[in-house]
Amino acid sequence: MPKFNYNQLITQFQDFRQKIYNCFESCSDACMNLLDALAGNTGANSIAELSLNPLFPRSYNSIYKAISESFNTTSQDTSNKVEEAEEEKDNLIRVISELIDQPQKRPFYLFATDTTPHPRPYAKTLAERGYIYQPNTIKGNKPINIGHSYSILSILPEKKNANAAPWSIPISGERVSLDKSSVEVGSEQIQALMCDSSLHWHEKLCVLVADSAYSQRSFLFEQSKHQNLVIVARCRSNRIFYQSPPVEESKKKRGCPKNTVSGLIWLMLKLGIFRTRQHKHSRQLVRVAF
Repeated sequence: MPKFNYNQLITQFQDFRQKIYNCFESCSDACMNLLDALAGNTGANSIAELSLNPLFPRSYNSIYKAISESFNTTSQDTSNKVEEAEEEKDNLIRVISELIDQPQKRPFYLFATDTTPHPRPYAKTLAERGYIYQPNTIKGNKPINIGHSYSILSILPEKKNANAAPWSIPISGERVSLDKSSVEVGSEQIQALMCDSSLHWHEKLCVLVADSAYSQRSFLFEQSKHQNLVIVARCRSNRIFYQSPPVEESKKKRGCPKNTVSGLIWLMLKLGIFRTRQHKHSRQLVRVAF
């Protein structure tokens, strides 16, 4: 079994927590307690129930205050607050990227993006609630629901060994608003990720895997502007690809080609048109067509 330096791991973890703590400009203590309650959650079904977690030594009012003061949750925010929220998210991404090792077995960083639904059919007062796509296992029902959709961009680091479990580390998560599509939000996330020069994978070979919804022309065109990014997207089942017909350089000769005759004979053999008989003037077996 590999030996770990526990003192070094504890120091690294404390340094990581301090960097996350510095990302919050207000209610930092409450935000850290909220993160601890989320990480140790085993049975809470709502945000208010997180206040009952032993790792959150505050009242439930502190949860809502920490979320409203530290994250951009309202649409009436001024431009300065929006810029501060964007800078805060960028700082969190930089803190997480420091823990991601550079790939050794493969010469590229691997990313994945997709949209996940969060149905809220009974939350009638929830802001920006709309129709979302959600697969339905019951035959005949439409795959729709009411709630929110979230665009998640993750990085898939290399496994330490063959027996190690695969990891998917979320880097960016954005709620898809009613006036945008999931593909547009995902494109904005990738744009912010590829243009940040402080990240490890800046100007290095990156591969993004995505579902068939991201194989449309508008998304591929925007990502083609990044010279170090390769998109691997699944095509839709009804997608038709066209190509130019092959040009034959050799000139056609008069008469039937030789390969056509051999192919015709092979087809007649398969269909049983040829039969084997012994000719009366020869002892050899010849094939006579009927």
